[in-house]
Amino acid sequence: MEEAHKVDVKQALRVFDRVTREGRKERDGWHYQGLTVSTDFDGYTAFIHSSKVKLTIFFHNKFSVDYKSGKDLQEFLNLIDRLDKD
Repeated sequence: MEEAHKVDVKQALRVFDRVTREGRKERDGWHYQGLTVSTDFDGYTAFIHSSKVKLTIFFHNKFSVDYKSGKDLQEFLNLIDRLDKD
């Protein structure tokens, strides 16, 4: 899916940090403004997801993104952008 190259990993990690600081901690991760974030057991892999998109950030800023439509991805990226700027 060619639109995945639009993901700014550094921005996503800033939003991940914000969600862990300002979000609500639950069993499956931290929840904030429509996002859920979590890590794997060793903390080297970060997960950021909405109801329609799942972004996985690996060591050395490699990533994968799962989504069904370009519209879903764009809405997710818009949310990431908004949370980074607020």
